[in-house]
Amino acid sequence: MIKLGIFGDETTSPELLEQLKTLRGTEVAGVYYSGNATVPDGFAELPSPIGLMDISDAILIQSDKTISCELIRLILRKSKHMYLKTIPNLNIKEIKDLIDLEKEAGIVTFIYNPFNYIPYFDPFSNKFEKPLLINLRTCFEGASIKPSHELLLLITALNRVVQSNFKKVEIFGMKDSGSPVILNLRIEYENGSVINLTITQEMIPGNCEIFEPAKRTKFEFQTPLYILYPYLNQEYAAIGNFIRMIQDQDKKGSSFDNLLNGVQIVHEIRAHLRFKEIDF
Repeated sequence: MIKLGIFGDETTSPELLEQLKTLRGTEVAGVYYSGNATVPDGFAELPSPIGLMDISDAILIQSDKTISCELIRLILRKSKHMYLKTIPNLNIKEIKDLIDLEKEAGIVTFIYNPFNYIPYFDPFSNKFEKPLLINLRTCFEGASIKPSHELLLLITALNRVVQSNFKKVEIFGMKDSGSPVILNLRIEYENGSVINLTITQEMIPGNCEIFEPAKRTKFEFQTPLYILYPYLNQEYAAIGNFIRMIQDQDKKGSSFDNLLNGVQIVHEIRAHLRFKEIDF
């Protein structure tokens, strides 16, 4: 039985907490809420983060707010499996340090990413034969999330599909006076996979083709990928995948490795756009 410790606050969904009680092979050991938020009825409240870690096998960070690198380090040093609802705001050096800690601790880390739960991109239900060629055209959601953060989520999800370190990225960015930003990326990976991504601020229908050595998948969509599927069901499925990785002792797909690749690519994109005087 895996004992779950939940870090939360006023942004934590009470409905999701109730759903977590139904996860097979787990029990909610306790909950710690930061700030003045009230822990829902039916859950054991812990007075401190350290106390919660001491009684838990896995820590679920169920907050929309980014958490500090120091707290992540503390969880890893205590060798606790860790699930993060939100990508933390980390620089490249901090991510590399966390990768070392993660491997030393021998635990599973998992960062929730809504793009992973688009069925065609789901690495947990699809076994993609490499190398892959992915041609994707989409648009930014633009209302509830910053374009740079949305792009980081999308690239990190695609990295998990490809399952390889990126080798190089070619960037084309364009913005005329009064027109939306258009980005075109070609990302090459060490395992021979290639992603061609075009993303724009203009709200237009999108399409995607995924070429594997023995098959081709194509799909189209009318809305931004970020809002395509129900949020609550996605996150419950994500936590279920996290638990299965712990049970299977699957530590290969490090979330911090994927995040490092994503952050490095987005840094290169930002540098390219700054040079072209495009604010992103």
